[in-house]
Amino acid sequence: MDVIVDGVPYVRADSVSHNKIGIAITTHNRPQVLANSLEQHRKHLPTGAVVFVIDDGSNPPAKVPDWCKLIRHDKSLGIVASKNASLECLMDSGCEHLFLWDDDAYAIADNWHLPYIESPEPHLAYQFLDLAGVNKLKDMAVLYRDDKHIAYTGQRGVMLYYHRSAIEKVGGFDRVYGRGMYEHPDLALRIHNAGLSTWAFADVVGSEKLIHSMDEHEEGTRSIPRPDREALVKRNVGIFNGRRDSGYTGFASYSTNPNLVITTLLTSQPDPQRGGKMKPDPRALQVWADSISGALPIVLADELKESPTGAVLFEVPLVDMSPYFARWLHIYQFLRSHPEYHLVWCTDGTDVEMLREPWAEMEPGKIYVGSEHKTYADEWMKANHHGKAYSDFIEQHRDEPLLNAGLLGGSREDVMEFAHRIIRQHYLIESHRFWKIEVAPATLVDMGAFGMAAKSFGDRIVTGPKVHTIFKTDGFGKEVAWFRHK
Repeated sequence: MDVIVDGVPYVRADSVSHNKIGIAITTHNRPQVLANSLEQHRKHLPTGAVVFVIDDGSNPPAKVPDWCKLIRHDKSLGIVASKNASLECLMDSGCEHLFLWDDDAYAIADNWHLPYIESPEPHLAYQFLDLAGVNKLKDMAVLYRDDKHIAYTGQRGVMLYYHRSAIEKVGGFDRVYGRGMYEHPDLALRIHNAGLSTWAFADVVGSEKLIHSMDEHEEGTRSIPRPDREALVKRNVGIFNGRRDSGYTGFASYSTNPNLVITTLLTSQPDPQRGGKMKPDPRALQVWADSISGALPIVLADELKESPTGAVLFEVPLVDMSPYFARWLHIYQFLRSHPEYHLVWCTDGTDVEMLREPWAEMEPGKIYVGSEHKTYADEWMKANHHGKAYSDFIEQHRDEPLLNAGLLGGSREDVMEFAHRIIRQHYLIESHRFWKIEVAPATLVDMGAFGMAAKSFGDRIVTGPKVHTIFKTDGFGKEVAWFRHK
């Protein structure tokens, strides 16, 4: 017997279908559109479905009926953050079948969801080949069609269906796309490239009888003005095109606490080990950016104006200090300003690449660092580190493996504290030089300070073949290592 409460199908909390189907609708500053859409959804709501509305900073705030759960961003964060919030609330609710809707689309038939959840495809999306009226986009073509599925050369984001297994495998919408545009075809391609779906961009046959899209029929105004959309497209098309043909399958966290990989490219000051300034060239970091998986790759740079494809660029101020110490200052300040990140790696960008994701294997409280098949007694260490603090440290640990500053990983809090200890040590030694407590040349490289910081964490430090390949062996040990280092 079906029980209807205020027009909504009722399901017992202990039913096996409870929370199996999840619907999340994103909205921004379109109260009437949302109200109309919710009324239509209510008429055709699957039994036992949970419904969330993600309000992306609407002013005034969105209002929803009692049968919906509201999640609100106090300020607008954009499409990527809103769609990731949709995934997060549905995944956390235990949903198996996830339906992500724009607020200007809605179901128009009972059991509209069945063709999607009965399909063996873990990802499908409501598609229309072109606009319904006289205006035409002519931006997609049909690649394949049978009696159940139709595949296209592109994807529209009106209604996106995912089985939770696909999201568990490749994650959600990549934050590299900022406020949005191209984020949903990127996710579709990652699912497809991971071998989970037959086609990247597919729908069920006959979906036009199940779902209505206001965009398709050019009803009402778009939630993002055309100039803003065009600017977002211009920003993101290069990232998408760079990944499109590469087979990219990187994991993108949909959680509000994503993982992060940071590198720096500081070119305003001479590099002490290279004998001159590096060029602010994004190509120097492209291999690094392409390798990062399961995290947001971020470049902190003082002169670079264009990020490598797939990474996010943050400009940092020009500072008159060695780039080897300036990088830790910028890393510390960036992490201090961004508490939303979870696990963090700081790596060299020109000679490091990720070989496999470390995230699931990293132990809480442990700090992971690079190392070399040398000891602190190496002549290079003695020649490039000046003053009593460094000489005492080198002598004390002369027979121990030399730790390398090109790799540092752990929780955000631990990495931030590690960077801060390097900076404290550097400024203390520079102050001693100014106060003439000792007379010594300036130390321009960070290996000694990095080692001091590492030793101060005691047995929490982890290094070795699980962390990275053997240094300067062109990848020896890559079968088990997280990172390749030189």
